[in-house]
Amino acid sequence: VSLTPIILVAGLLAQANCRCMGGLGEYQRSLALYDQATDIYRAAGRVVDQAISKIGKLYALACLGRYQEALETGAWAAQILQEHEQWRRLAAVTLNLGLIRGRMGEDEPALALIDRAKELYGQLGDEGKALLPWADQNRAIVLRNLGQFAASIQASQSAAELLTQLGQTAEAARARQNLAVTYFVLGRYNEALELLDDVLQVFLADGRHRDAVLVELYVSDCLLQLRRFTDVLDKCRHIREAFVGLNARFEVAQALLNEAVAFAGLNRYTQARHSLDEARRLFVLEDNQIWIAVADLESAALYLRIGQPADSLATAQNCAGVFQGHHLPIREAQARLVAARARLDLGQGEDALRAATQALALIAAEDVPALAHQCHHLLAILAEAREDRRTAQLEYEQAIRELERLRGRLMVEHRADFLEDKQGIYQDMVRFCLDAGRPDQALAYAERAKSRALLDLLAYRLDLGLHAHKNEDLPLIEDLIRLRTERDRRYRRWEGREDVSGESWEAAEQVRRQARDEVLALEKQITDLWHRLLVRNADYAREAGLWQVQTEPAQPHLSPESALLEYFFVHEQPVVFLVTAETFQVHRLPGSLTELQRLLQLFWLNVRAVPQSAPERTARMAENARGLLARLHGLLIAPLAAALLPYAQLIIVPHGPLHYLPFHALFDGESHLIERHEISYLPGSSLLRYTRGPDPTASDAVVFGHSCQERLPYACREAAAVAARLKGQLYLEDEASLASLLAIASHCRVVHLAAHGEFRSDNPLFSGLALADGWLTTFDLFNLPLRASLVTLSACQTGRSVIGGGDELLGLTRAFLAAGAASLLLSLWPVEDRSTARFMQSFYTRLAAGQPKAGALRGISMPSRFMV
Repeated sequence: VSLTPIILVAGLLAQANCRCMGGLGEYQRSLALYDQATDIYRAAGRVVDQAISKIGKLYALACLGRYQEALETGAWAAQILQEHEQWRRLAAVTLNLGLIRGRMGEDEPALALIDRAKELYGQLGDEGKALLPWADQNRAIVLRNLGQFAASIQASQSAAELLTQLGQTAEAARARQNLAVTYFVLGRYNEALELLDDVLQVFLADGRHRDAVLVELYVSDCLLQLRRFTDVLDKCRHIREAFVGLNARFEVAQALLNEAVAFAGLNRYTQARHSLDEARRLFVLEDNQIWIAVADLESAALYLRIGQPADSLATAQNCAGVFQGHHLPIREAQARLVAARARLDLGQGEDALRAATQALALIAAEDVPALAHQCHHLLAILAEAREDRRTAQLEYEQAIRELERLRGRLMVEHRADFLEDKQGIYQDMVRFCLDAGRPDQALAYAERAKSRALLDLLAYRLDLGLHAHKNEDLPLIEDLIRLRTERDRRYRRWEGREDVSGESWEAAEQVRRQARDEVLALEKQITDLWHRLLVRNADYAREAGLWQVQTEPAQPHLSPESALLEYFFVHEQPVVFLVTAETFQVHRLPGSLTELQRLLQLFWLNVRAVPQSAPERTARMAENARGLLARLHGLLIAPLAAALLPYAQLIIVPHGPLHYLPFHALFDGESHLIERHEISYLPGSSLLRYTRGPDPTASDAVVFGHSCQERLPYACREAAAVAARLKGQLYLEDEASLASLLAIASHCRVVHLAAHGEFRSDNPLFSGLALADGWLTTFDLFNLPLRASLVTLSACQTGRSVIGGGDELLGLTRAFLAAGAASLLLSLWPVEDRSTARFMQSFYTRLAAGQPKAGALRGISMPSRFMV
């Protein structure tokens, strides 16, 4: 054969490999190039070279879902190479055949082929030794699917180390990606996210677009488990578009499957059904029986959510059979667990017990807490149903231990979302303890039900500020600072504080709408980048054993004059724990969660209607409000009123929607609760010891006043009056800047901020107060170390929070407490600045006279607007 065709075929193969395996994902184009090279070798009668040219083609065929063609092509090439003793090339073909089998869900045949490839590499001496890591990293995937996690982790780590030594940066990243997916299956979500973030940066830097998008798909798997459903939908939309462009049908189907689970998590069941059906259709086109069963199992879970347990059971049992036939224990355990839940709903207790026991046995040899806590919870419910209380207690305890191991391995800001759908375990355990006459244990589990992010921030002194623990994180910090500055600039245009004079009203509104959209996009970028940074800084999440949940008893920190009331909902049933320095009681309260929510909704509708109402209607609205507050008092306070009489001070720990209730305004028909007791609030009783600082003195104070372009004309007068009473430092208008606050606040025992405030229920990370040079937001507070005994936020709705999963308060309250404030004085709803100024003068006069913080609130007009 002449030299020219040989040179041509070398170029064709190089180009094909680049398009196929160089991260470009141009599989159809690469097939045409591989076929051209094969034709040249065939015409020249070079059968061995023809077989060699098929090696890369196998990967392209697999990525296009043409599995049978790939297997036939590979078998032909393997036979030729074996006949001509081309052991190195034979090993490569054998390895690729193993990958194809694995992609098809045939993991045991895949493992046999990969192990055969390793044997062939082992026979090649030093040359083969250098190729072993490619076999190991693929072997790790198959071992993971077969439930052999320790061996999978070892194979991934070995491959990553050897590939790094060989200078194969991208392949080493791929091995770490495999390790991340194994960590995900084991519930080590933070470690998985950290690894995937590193891998993503490698692929992006190397121009490997397809590989980078695949990493995003694995990230979406983790976000699903963290219940970040909106983020998953955004991410999967982008992933689908990218893989459609790459003709990667299998990955499109996987993205659709994740979308379906996210839709179901948001109770958008019609959209979930549509995505599931489309994902299944694509898996059928791929002829991938395992992933068809995976999609069907999600359908079984959806049937259970929408009240179709019979359909769920039939589907889950079929899936279990498929997974069992392919020796996939983790998948089979998932299917058995869904079947067990369906049988429980159908009243088939014995069969449910059998299915749950089977599921637990399948994962017994491995450490899979994500499934174990569900199995133990179900077994506890079944034990209670047959009145085996001893077994029920042990199963509940084990379920909670497994769940808390998972929580302990999460970055702290992910814990609230993660716990949102897992409160049932704790509610069942609280009820179990109450029925057993153990109220102290019931309270301990009520406290453990909380996400405890704030408690962990204080107890372990976790730092959520903008700090780089590694040099490679410095660009991330710079991006966050840049985006934060840009967000403030755009926000001024959104709220109309930036001059758009000279433009028509329509044009000005268009500018503001555009600015709003830009601000929301920037806030999402900031949130995502901040979470990336926190994941990378969360060294504490590597060892869940260091995070054994401990509750802090309140009794040692209570004075003889104080009583703590901790509310908790056991499903629909409200209960309250009444704790004093000497006694411990529990009361099951009348009413239900649904009734309390309805009364609260009516109360807030009434409150929000007041500013828009004519003066002649306000008396009637005040009467309505007192009537609602009286009904709430009857449900929440009256059943224990006699027990509260000896106590001057009440510390309220609300739960769920009760965080939105001003307990101090509750009305017994004659007086408000604050007229009979000093009232203060805590997110959880375990926080009590962190808020027992001394009362502030009239020195070492800083006061800020900003009128927000004269919108709050009395804010500066209020600030000046407060500063005069406290003999503190005063910053007004342009001096009342974010920069000044960050510079001085950490040195002061009292911090008073009179400014315009905004509560952002859509993203509490950006709730804040408007200062001269920008907004002091929740996000900024994590960079503000405080030692204040009292922080007063004299602004609208500063006491409002979003109630996250695990009863976590998301917003300014938590951020100030995490920053080091011992107590806060906050407003629950919009306040008028003139009356607020009078209120604050009275409050600080009483405080300066030596009254305690909560005591200084009593007897002041409009007391129900503020809480401490």
